[in-house]
Amino acid sequence: MKGVRNVLVAGCSLILLCQCASRDDVRKLNYQVRAVNQKVDDVKTTTVDKMQKRQASSVSKIDQVDNELLRLNALLEENTHQESQYREQNKENMISLQAAIEERFTASELKIKELEQQVQQLSAGLDSMQQARIRAAEQRAREAAKKAEQAKKRTVMAASSTRSGFVKVTPATRKVRVGSAPVVSASSPTQPAPKSNSNSAPPKQDKKATSTVQTVVTPDTVSGPFDMAMAKFKGKEYKDAYRGFEQVLANNPRGEKAAQTLFYMGESLYNQGEFDLAILDYQKVISNHAKDSHTPAALLKQGMSFEKLTDNETAKIIYKKLINEYSGSPEATTAGKKLKNL
Repeated sequence: MKGVRNVLVAGCSLILLCQCASRDDVRKLNYQVRAVNQKVDDVKTTTVDKMQKRQASSVSKIDQVDNELLRLNALLEENTHQESQYREQNKENMISLQAAIEERFTASELKIKELEQQVQQLSAGLDSMQQARIRAAEQRAREAAKKAEQAKKRTVMAASSTRSGFVKVTPATRKVRVGSAPVVSASSPTQPAPKSNSNSAPPKQDKKATSTVQTVVTPDTVSGPFDMAMAKFKGKEYKDAYRGFEQVLANNPRGEKAAQTLFYMGESLYNQGEFDLAILDYQKVISNHAKDSHTPAALLKQGMSFEKLTDNETAKIIYKKLINEYSGSPEATTAGKKLKNL
């Protein structure tokens, strides 16, 4: 029984002790619960405020983002609208530009066709001008050949009609100047003096005539055929002068004045505008009388004749020849100046 009693006592004491311990624990637990609740309240108050503040700031930021998105959407729509307008405007500009290009291209084609027609007309005109020049040159060549043939015939006839190869030309009227004496005209050719008898008295002579005319007038004196032709030339009677020079050359084709006569034959033709025929006479001086003093002048005038015929290339060749072969002559200086101008 004691054992049970002890057990009971021990149990009771244990129960009492347990009740005492649980009360303290309960008090502690209550205290801790109150502390936890206080902390929870503190946490609630601080955390909720912070969360509310954060939420408020987030809401404001979201509003800002929404506003920014709205603004960006408006800008995007505006840009899209402007882009569509630009596209439409570019299409219109391209259409107008293509129309302008086609119009200019059409106008250019018309101008090109007009220019081609003008070029064809100019080509046809040049061809006709060249043909006309060729025909004119051929005509001048035929006329020159005809005149040369006539001159040759006259030369042959003149040579065959003389005994010694000379033709004595007796002009109807002649003018003679001897020394300082005045010019005397004769209406008829000089007659040979009659044979005188030894018993007959000498004929009386006119003192005035004796004082003015001292010699018998012949073609070889001052008033010879060459001088008469030169007088015609100086008087600008170029056709008569040419015939006179031609007669002089026919009378004495190898005389001292042959080169001079040929030169002035060319000069007579040159002054008449017969440049192609003048070139032939100048060439006779150049070919047959290369050392004569008139040859440089003949070369110069031959080049000038080719210039008159608009054959500048041949004129250059002649001027260069004159400068090379007669470099010290005045004609070479003139040729150099003319060569610079071509």
